Amino acid sequence: MKKSLTTILILLVLVSCGGRATTVKPAMQTSTDSMSYVMGLNLGRNLAGIDSLLNIDMVCEGLRDAYNGEPKFNDEVARAAYLKYMNYDVYERAKQFEKQFLEDLRRQDRRFVATYSGLTYKIAEIGDMKSVIRNNRDTIRLRYRALDQAGNVVDTTYYRGDTLRLAVGSLPRGVIEAAKLIGRGGHMEAWLPSSLAYGSAGCDSLNVAPNTMLYYELWLIDIEKR
Repeated sequence: MKKSLTTILILLVLVSCGGRATTVKPAMQTSTDSMSYVMGLNLGRNLAGIDSLLNIDMVCEGLRDAYNGEPKFNDEVARAAYLKYMNYDVYERAKQFEKQFLEDLRRQDRRFVATYSGLTYKIAEIGDMKSVIRNNRDTIRLRYRALDQAGNVVDTTYYRGDTLRLAVGSLPRGVIEAAKLIGRGGHMEAWLPSSLAYGSAGCDSLNVAPNTMLYYELWLIDIEKR
C-alpha cells in the first residue's frame, strides 16, 4: 500500500471517528485539542467532497487495527480492495445512477425514448428524412450545445450563432447515433450515458470528468455525402 493512501485514510479517521460515530462533543482542554479539531474540520470538508460514501465505522476500525498491529488485510489485499473500489465499483455506481436518472426522465416526459445503447432522446423536428446520414464518412454542418448534468456548458456553437462542419466519425458515439435519427434540418435533444460520451477517460480539453453523462441539443443543418 502506498504511503500516500495510508496517510489519507488516517487523516480521514481523525475527522470521522469523532464525528458521525458519536454525538459527544470533544472536550477542548488544550490548545492542541482545539488545533486538532480545526484540522479535522477542514480535512473532513475536503474529504467529504472526494467521497461521501465511505463507511466511517470501517475506516475507524481500520485505524484501530493498525494501532493494535492486527490488520485484517495485508498490503496486497488492501491494494486490491482499493483498486476495485476506485476502478470498477465507481463505474458500476455511475451506471446505476445514469440508469435511474434516465428512467425517471422518461417517466416525467413521455416524449423521451431510449435506444438499445442507452441513448435517451426526443425529437423536436424530424427534418428531411430523404437526406440523412448514411455513414460515418459523411460530412455535416451541425449546431449544438452540450451540458453536463449540473447544467454547466461543456461545449457549444449555439451561443456563438455559428455551425461546425466536420466528419460524422469524429463525434462522440452517442452524438453520431443521435444525429442519424434525424434528417437535414432536424432538431433534437439527447442524453448520452457516459459510455456514449467520453467514458471512463473523460475529456481534459472540455473539462469533462470521467463517467460523466452529457446532454446535447442538436440542429443538423446540412449533410454532404461521401
